[in-house]
This record gives sequence, structure tokens and C-alpha cells, in this order.
Amino acid sequence: MGLVPSAFAQDSSLHRSFSASEERRFRIHLTVRSELEGPETVNIGAVTYVKTVQIFAEARLAWTVTESLIALDDSSTAKMREQQEAFSPLLIVRDPDTVDVVADRLAEALRQTLSKWAAGRTVDFRVARDGSATGMPADAAPQLDERPPLLLTPWLVHALRPAAALPHRPVRVGDVWQEPRTVAVAGWTDVHAGETGEWLEAAMPEERAALRLHVTQEISGRVSEAAPATAPRASESPAHSAGTAEQHPKAALGERTERFFAESLSTIALEDGSVLSASRSARKEIVQVLAPVPGMVEPPRFRATLSVQVEIESCVEGRCDSGGNHR
Repeated sequence: MGLVPSAFAQDSSLHRSFSASEERRFRIHLTVRSELEGPETVNIGAVTYVKTVQIFAEARLAWTVTESLIALDDSSTAKMREQQEAFSPLLIVRDPDTVDVVADRLAEALRQTLSKWAAGRTVDFRVARDGSATGMPADAAPQLDERPPLLLTPWLVHALRPAAALPHRPVRVGDVWQEPRTVAVAGWTDVHAGETGEWLEAAMPEERAALRLHVTQEISGRVSEAAPATAPRASESPAHSAGTAEQHPKAALGERTERFFAESLSTIALEDGSVLSASRSARKEIVQVLAPVPGMVEPPRFRATLSVQVEIESCVEGRCDSGGNHR
């Protein structure tokens, strides 16, 4: 288990430090998943039943990152250069029991997005003394087909980097904190946002002093729209429209709620505040409710979710180039 130096058992926060010859290699694993869920009517003889239909498509891709320090300014902010290479074959997964044109469209949208991303590139950015990464270009992450407001896409730009914003708090195992956030999201009302953090113990095979930083973020809001006189037919419902799952709710509905949730678990080296490994995930969920329909106990409810998962592994003994898509 990682050992915590006595200096970090006191009332001091952790800061990122750098060495002139710093170079690190990581294997990045990315999973993007698009899901739709909603009611569908089924006629059996003279009886009409309502069942819940779930459709999904998932894409998996992995690549190797070499991160090097190329400059260090007077304020101890480092300019880093990231070289991406050794991309794995793109893997598309969908429910083999579902034969549906929407599932095909979801899969094709993911294929196009990640096929464009699977190419070698160099990304320059800065890492501050508090560990936060800034200055990433717009193409520093796959351009997800996300419906505005964009929340998942900018989160992914930071999640793909082996960096973590360090809290300005004492480093104490088991310490938990909660901070409300004020967030203005265009088109949203009744917005709620918050962030929680926690320092956890970390088990490192090489007995390197480290802790895990667990951070969760949540933003939710409501978008009210005029309800239609009647519910759309199944073929016109959001669950059967074109585009990605996150895009699907386009019908005029009585109420729409949107929620963004993100979680990050980063293993942090106590000697320099660097990220040794990380597991991060986020999802954006849209729920729309139609006007009540005669014969249905509850109003039709549709849910669309676009989610991403990122695994960052340090390269050890040649494991960098041997890893592919894993789950």
C-alpha cells in the first residue's frame, strides 16, 4: 500500500512539481456509448401492450500517449507536449438481438466520430502548479455529436489528459468535502450544480507514496416546452429519430430535464503531484415526458444518454503497445 509521508499528514496541500527531463508514457482507453430508451406499442390480437424499448451502440478505442515537458516558465507552469500514436482498431459494439435502423444510425455516428480521431497528432497544453491542465486546442478530444449545451465534450478534453486539479486543502486520507457550484446553462431553468471530493488510500505495486483523489461533479436543469396535443406515433417518437442518442429528443414535449454527471478517480504521486493512473466517466442524460396518452397508465417517457469512459494506465515494461480495447 502506498505510504503517506508525514509532511502530507499535516495541514498542507499538494502541488504539482516538474523535472527538466520529464517524460511519461500512458495507454489511454476510451469508450463512448449512445443509448435510447422509450415506450413502444405492441399489438397482439385485439390487445395493445406497451413495452419499454432500449437501443444502444458503443465504440471502443485505445492509443498511446507520450507526454514531455518542453518548457517551464517563472510561475512554475509547465508547457507539456503530448504525442498520440499506436491506435488500436476501432471496435463497435451493439445489441446483437436488436435489428433496428436507429441502432444502425447510432453505431455509424460513433464510427464516424472515432474514426476521425484515430490518427497520430501532437497536442500542446499547460499544467499549472495546482495540477490543472489548460490551453488545450479544440481538437484535443473527439468531437462528440452532442446536442447543446455542450457539457460532455469539454469535460472529455480534460479527462483524456494524465493530469488532475489538486484541491487547495490539506492532504488527509478520508477527508471529504462538498462544494456548491453556480452554473449558468443557456436554456436551462432550476439549475443545480455541485462538486464533491475525497482523498482515499492507494495501493501501488512499487510502494510509491500515493493517494487517490475521488471527485464527482453534477449539473442538472429543466427545460419546459409546450406539450403537443397528442403523442407521436412510434415511428415518429424520439426513440426512433435519426442522430445519436443524446440528440434524439426533438419533439415538442411537456417537460424536458437534462443532467450531467462526472466521476474521476486519479492516483496521485505525493512526491510531485503527478497522475500515475486514472479512471474517469461522465454521462449526459436527457429525459422528456410527453402529454398523457389515453390507455396508458403514465405519460410516455423517453430517455437518451450519451456517456464516455476513460482509463489511463502508466506504461510499464512494454505494456504500452500491447494493450488494445479492453473492458
